[in-house]
Amino acid sequence: MADITHGTWIKDGKAVDAVYQSGVKVYGRNLITEDYDQILNSESSNYNYRVLYTELVPGVKYTFQTIANLTGSSDNLFTVAIYGSDFGVPASTINTIVANGEIVSWQFTTPENGKFILIYAGKQGATSGIEANFKQLKLETGDKTAFSITPEDILK
Repeated sequence: MADITHGTWIKDGKAVDAVYQSGVKVYGRNLITEDYDQILNSESSNYNYRVLYTELVPGVKYTFQTIANLTGSSDNLFTVAIYGSDFGVPASTINTIVANGEIVSWQFTTPENGKFILIYAGKQGATSGIEANFKQLKLETGDKTAFSITPEDILK
């Protein structure tokens, strides 16, 4: 049985990122450690984004998940992008997702130059006039699981 010790899940004396029960993954660590619900509002910028996580590991599979709603966008699309060592180095991984008020997810393997994951209020390069409301933002390694807050937030 895992427990919380000093902000980390511990099992058998070792820190863990996931807990399995009868061979089924029942808990994965949310790498977005706070601000699970975010609103991005852009009156004039076509590149309105928020950095969600800055320590992606190349070659590792991740799952991103959120509930998204947009206003001011006729196509209801938002972009999630992986960037390299700085924001001027876009990695090859960019995904446009439909914001329909339901849980949406995206699984990706971080490219060799991947480091940061960003979320845009609309499509990358076309966010002007769009308000994006993201709820239950989650990023974890491996396959998708249900939304859960991080152990660190339980201790706050």
